[in-house]
Amino acid sequence: MSESELRALEWRIEELETRLKFPRLMTARQLCDFLGISEALLYEWKRKGDAPPVIHFSERSVRYDLHSVMEWAKRKEVGGQA
Repeated sequence: MSESELRALEWRIEELETRLKFPRLMTARQLCDFLGISEALLYEWKRKGDAPPVIHFSERSVRYDLHSVMEWAKRKEVGGQA
């Protein structure tokens, strides 16, 4: 197995472990735990228009889709493997 195939496999395992640990639809608190950030930082990102996409079920009921959040985070990635 090549090094790039091994890295891809490691990434996939990590992704699957994450999906087992967090629900598909997360609350703001769960999202913050997932990202390792404070709720204050999340709301700052929202004010700046640079937060993960949200699903509005009602004015007071919002959720963050795990897959969408992971895609959003992947777009934030910069640099590469050395």
